[in-house]
Amino acid sequence: MKHKRLLNKFTITITDINGSRHFYLSQIVKKIALYVASFIVFVLVASVLYIKYLDNKVDELTKKEEELLQRSKELVSKNENMQKSLSEKAEEYASIESKLADFEEQLGLNVDRKLSLTERMDKLNLTNEQQIGVLMQIPNGWPIKNAGVSGDYGWRQHPVLSRREFHAGIDLRATEGTPVYAPANGVVEFSGWNNNGYGYTVVLLHNYGFKTVYAHLERRQVVQAGQFVKKGQHIAYSGNTGMSTGPHLHYEVRFINKTLEPLYFMNLTRANMDKFFKQERRIPWQSLINLMSTQASQKQR
Repeated sequence: MKHKRLLNKFTITITDINGSRHFYLSQIVKKIALYVASFIVFVLVASVLYIKYLDNKVDELTKKEEELLQRSKELVSKNENMQKSLSEKAEEYASIESKLADFEEQLGLNVDRKLSLTERMDKLNLTNEQQIGVLMQIPNGWPIKNAGVSGDYGWRQHPVLSRREFHAGIDLRATEGTPVYAPANGVVEFSGWNNNGYGYTVVLLHNYGFKTVYAHLERRQVVQAGQFVKKGQHIAYSGNTGMSTGPHLHYEVRFINKTLEPLYFMNLTRANMDKFFKQERRIPWQSLINLMSTQASQKQR
């Protein structure tokens, strides 16, 4: 029995200067120590693995943070670009609004500025339809095929009289017999010979006080006084009659007997109508457009 007890004990010897001391532990204590040591090893291993796991998580979070920072920078850049674009659009809108206001003023339109731009454009579109009527009533376009200009409107040295005088129209290059067309609806006021140097002449009377004159024509009657003509209708042939130094068409545009720059009217289209109103300021356009708008409204009723 003594021998078993010795076998079931675990001896620990501690030696110091005072000698050796022996301690005996049972096998149960030995197992507890082993369990504790194993647990400590397990905790250490688990801690290492957990720390490694945390390191991986930290790396992932760092990567996500970098991605979020990059995304944030991209969003900031997009926001700046958007703000810039909005600013540019606002400037464009202001410019369009300003031009639209100028055009409304030139046309004599009493438009409520509180309306949206779309609503104001809709009102302007109605006016654009009326502009077609304007171009039918007011002289516009070239009365003959465009072959160039040989004499400008304004002061010049007269080619025959050799003196400085005012040229009331524009001289358009044309061979004899070139067809001449009406630049707007009207009525023939005169068609015949003019003794004041114009030679064979046709004069058209248009609506709203406008008049056009065609001089140095070929002596061949196409239209007669009192005849109504439409825009684009053939009215004469160019020639070389009267006080002329060569074949051409002398063309005048008048408003209540005031001569105007024909080139403005010859280049007039719907696309440049606002520019035209600014070029020719001797005509009360606002009053004219107001009258035409009133007439258009009455017709719609």
